[in-house]
Amino acid sequence: EKAKQTESINNVRNMAIIFSERSIKRHWPRYDGKNFVLSLVALKLVDIRNRDNLAIFFSPGDEVYTLDMVGAERFGDVTKQALQSGQDFHELTSYAGRRNGDRDYLITSDRMKMVVPIICDDDDGALHHPDGLVMGFTDGSAKFLEWEDLEMEAPVDANNPEPFLGDDATVERLMALSSE
Repeated sequence: EKAKQTESINNVRNMAIIFSERSIKRHWPRYDGKNFVLSLVALKLVDIRNRDNLAIFFSPGDEVYTLDMVGAERFGDVTKQALQSGQDFHELTSYAGRRNGDRDYLITSDRMKMVVPIICDDDDGALHHPDGLVMGFTDGSAKFLEWEDLEMEAPVDANNPEPFLGDDATVERLMALSSE
């Protein structure tokens, strides 16, 4: 489990770094949830020609969504136009993303100073890690947070948890993130 957490932290950190470096030059992508995460593909910030690069989109603790399950070819369909039209790519990542198309959660300069979350394990299917979530932040950092660190109870059923992100969140920090 510790190895899975470490690999997932590295995946999320790599994505958070790409986002934070890009935000210095441009605005944060105005997409919500998994489309926010996958905007790295649409904006050509991850080279999808190298299959190994796509591994960052999948948590090693996720038994539902895996690169082997979806295949690398599917990432070729992820474009800005497809994301804007709401095309469904939920199976292409294990990670939930910022609700950055939602005005209430838009990443502003004030929020940047507070170092807000932008990526975390999704709440779609079984928990990736039974003891907590891997989260990435606007400063390019990532860490594993136990449920008590998140100020919430662990989901009762780890194999089929109730949604805990976005509008279903019971803690403010998770309201800004969504699997949809």
